Amino acid sequence: MKNLATFSLFLVFSFSSIFAQSKTCDCKKDLDFVVEKMQKMTSFKKQVKGDKKDLFENTYQELASKMKTPLPVEECYKLLLQQTLLVNDVHFSLSYKNEIISKDIIEDSLKLASFKSSEDFKNHPKINIDLKDLKQKLEAKPLDAIEGIYNYGEFQKIGVYFSEEKKEYIGVLLENTLSQWEVGEVRFRAIHTNDNKYNLYYYDADTRKPGFVKSISLENGRLWSYKKDGNNFNHELPIKEQSNWEFKSINDSTQYIYLGTFSNRDRKKHNSFYDEVKSKLTAENVIVDLRSNSGGNDKYSDPYLKLLKNKNVYVLTNCFTGSNGEQFTHELKKLKNSKHLGQTTRGVIAYGMNYGYVYDLPSGNFEITPTDMNFHKFIEFEGKGIFPEIPLDFDKDWVEQTLEIIASENK
Repeated sequence: MKNLATFSLFLVFSFSSIFAQSKTCDCKKDLDFVVEKMQKMTSFKKQVKGDKKDLFENTYQELASKMKTPLPVEECYKLLLQQTLLVNDVHFSLSYKNEIISKDIIEDSLKLASFKSSEDFKNHPKINIDLKDLKQKLEAKPLDAIEGIYNYGEFQKIGVYFSEEKKEYIGVLLENTLSQWEVGEVRFRAIHTNDNKYNLYYYDADTRKPGFVKSISLENGRLWSYKKDGNNFNHELPIKEQSNWEFKSINDSTQYIYLGTFSNRDRKKHNSFYDEVKSKLTAENVIVDLRSNSGGNDKYSDPYLKLLKNKNVYVLTNCFTGSNGEQFTHELKKLKNSKHLGQTTRGVIAYGMNYGYVYDLPSGNFEITPTDMNFHKFIEFEGKGIFPEIPLDFDKDWVEQTLEIIASENK
């Protein structure tokens, strides 16, 4: 028994020693690598000119001055993100590579306890506010207010409040069932960019590693993966059971097409579905549903333009419609008898990735995915999205609302 206790203490000490190591990196080398890759992107060449070029260079110098000695890895990540945000290119990403905690640690109580005594855990941002008082204040907020309590699935309740000091919304854990998290820890920061769009600096629920996602809409009580408590309306989302391709006749005058993707991975399905639509499309009114279509190849989207050019087209989009899904929306809107309904699209439209090369940064702590495609003609929508002509209500089925609009126009 004594030997077992000694061995257990040894394990705790070993794990604690490993976790206690606060990692640092040579951030300046990473910054130089990021700038080198950015300068090759079309988005950089199109945008970084004149005053913006001076701003880019001044920011580089300012950041480099903070990198004369090794920095904690997350601090380096935040500084690198500042440089990347000087180019408006939502496809372009800088990612944190290494997980903070792994599944085997979460499932081992001894390892988990050791992790919670580590510097990684202790240094995670927490708020210095009375949580009980904060919860009461947020519960009193109107349902349509941004501040309030949000759900992360069934696992966490997150209090979202506005920080006057930082001029951003902070999401803090109020209730939690995930063993790798504790109440009071920060789950995300939402930084306003324009209209109802936000950039999110967040921590992955499973691995706790930092991440950054751009041009996320805050509407209908939804902010990416977080949904406001008490708001159960999800009509902006496509039906869960629906496949990526659906065609049906709703009545004698209206047919419905759902296109959930234009991905290259589904070439055979794209071709067979297009042939089906081509042979059956007879109605004068056509609802083209592009909700949550995150894009793909225009060789699978653009053939529909010819099929639809003499129809009354009603295009549905939501805040997750992106990339080629948005480009196709833009082209459909050019048709003589088309209307765009629903919600503003994602705003990830003016550039893209053909080869999708991912590069490890010199420190090994981050990876960068530059863009290599040029759709700069859509720059006015980058980071903003395409606004619908007719916004739809969130408390009623969107196809039903569209049918009501069609009926009112044909009285």
